[in-house]
Parts: sequence; C-alpha cells; structure tokens
Amino acid sequence: MKKWFRTYPDMSRLILSAFLLATALIGSGFIHISFVPVGMVLVILVTWVMLRSEGRDLSFLGFDVKVHHLLLIPAGLVLGITSFLLSFYVGTLVRGDHIMFNRTIDGTLLLKEFWQVLPTAAVQDFIIVGYCYVKLIELSNKWIATVMFGIFFICLHNIWGSNIVNDLFYASGLFIGYLMFSTAFLRSGSIWLVIGLHWGNNFANSYLFTFTRTATSWLFISGQQKHDLTVWQAIGLFIALNIGTVSVIAATKLIWRTKK
Repeated sequence: MKKWFRTYPDMSRLILSAFLLATALIGSGFIHISFVPVGMVLVILVTWVMLRSEGRDLSFLGFDVKVHHLLLIPAGLVLGITSFLLSFYVGTLVRGDHIMFNRTIDGTLLLKEFWQVLPTAAVQDFIIVGYCYVKLIELSNKWIATVMFGIFFICLHNIWGSNIVNDLFYASGLFIGYLMFSTAFLRSGSIWLVIGLHWGNNFANSYLFTFTRTATSWLFISGQQKHDLTVWQAIGLFIALNIGTVSVIAATKLIWRTKK
C-alpha cells in the first residue's frame, strides 16, 4: 500500500478523497445534531484534511473570508435566481402558458426554505468542483475532468424513468448546468461563486418560480395542462431549459478571467 502511495501519490489521494467523501455522506445519515448540517460539515472537513496532506488549505479552493471572495456569494445568488427565471419565462412562452403573481406569500416559510437549500447545494459543490475535481485536472486536464464530473453530476440526480427521451432531455440540462458551475469555479478561482449559483438556482427552482401555486412561490403558472408538443416546441423547451445556464456561462467568461 505504501509503495502504491509513493508511486502514484496524486491518484492515491484522489481515490482516498472519494472514499472519505462517500463515508462522510453515509455517516452523516446516522448523526443528528440540531441546527447543524452534519453532511456539509463532514464534507468540508474531508476536503480540508486532503488539502492539508499536500500543505494546502481551503483557500486553495477560494473558500476563505476574503472580502472579494465573500462578495461572490450574493453575486452567485443573483445570477442563479436570474438564470432560472429566464428559463422559466421562456418555457412558458414556448408552451403558451400564463404566468401569475402570488399575492399571499408566506415570508417566514420562504426564509426557512432559503436557508435549508444551502447545505445540500454546498455538499454537492464540494464534491463536483472541490478537491477531487482539482486533483483530476492535475492528473489529466480540465476538459477530461469536466466531462467526467459532468457525467457524475448527472448520476447524482434521480432523473431516469420510463421515457428515455425525457431522461436524455433533462440529463443534457444537468450537464450544461455542471458546465456553468465548473466555469464559475475555474474563472473566479473560488468555490463561493459556485455555491451562490447552485444555492440561488435550486432555491428559485423549488420555491420562487413554480409550475403550481405554493405558499412560497412568487410566480406560478396558471391553468397549466399537459401539452402535446410539436417538434418545434420540444426544441424550444430545450432552448428554454438551457438558456439561463448558457447566459450565466457567457456572463462568467466576460466578468472573470481564468484562474490557475
């Protein structure tokens, strides 16, 4: 075992990190502490340990309290929410649905759900653009690493059902979504931007702009019915699904330069 670590140090660290992250996620299911996102804490701890083994720390991922990095959180939130809103709006145009404003929003519940979205997003971000992603880039290159983790990101979501066309439709959207996250990380040099993007996008998707009226939705679709889509509508929905993320990718490349 020691000989393997000496001969293949980077590969060994990548495998060990993946094992520890999986263990942390499984173990977090058996540890319950009030108001403490155990899974997020354990994943960040594993990342820190692996970075320390190389003489690095979490600032290597831009996860620190520098002002210019912390400002990436609200920037990511705004971009993430706007990204989904754009896709939501274009999708309603393609389907011919009507958008309604919700005038009775439960503000307390909305704030609660806002904070509850964060731990899940952060856990995924430390897995998909964290230590393992950077290590795989060092072992290969950013293109191979991005494709492999993009496929892995799809596997993290339960999208597979009986309709293979719909499954591939959403899988492609998830892959493009991962390109948004990886681009944000590589350009800004900080995982804070990725967390903000993921947090904002998931929050908007689940609670702000919904297909049915909920207690937290700002906008919802009125009288939505099942549509028999034409080929052009299907193409339009594919564009709608990805127009928000593609726009964020373009904005990210315009605002930030690639960081080493």
